[in-house]
Amino acid sequence: MGASYLIYSGIESLKIKKDSIELNAGKKDALKKGVIVNFGNPHPYVFWLSIGGPIIFKSFSVHIWATILFITGFYLLLVGSKVIVALIVEKSKYFINSKYYFSIIRTLGIAQILFGLTFIKVGLDSLY
Repeated sequence: MGASYLIYSGIESLKIKKDSIELNAGKKDALKKGVIVNFGNPHPYVFWLSIGGPIIFKSFSVHIWATILFITGFYLLLVGSKVIVALIVEKSKYFINSKYYFSIIRTLGIAQILFGLTFIKVGLDSLY
């Protein structure tokens, strides 16, 4: 399924035309979309089950402030880095209409297709 989605996404990236991008589109639903994407992302769950959770339990034995400082620092840096990325993207709107951006999107689309095909090959090889 993941390989199929990568290939699909890569093909869609190759179809993007300069006129198809609206810089102001979707602003009203941006927060909602961001929340949905983040809840669907498995990385936080894997992190908290494999690394973050054990660190929290171990920090309880050190001191409650160790736990509070870890969680506060973690989320401050996590949210802070996402805000910084959002600000950088906001300030680079001119780049989104450049020919370089579309060349990068197409190159990444080809890379997604290649990764998808590689994942299919690896998956089929593991069956034998």
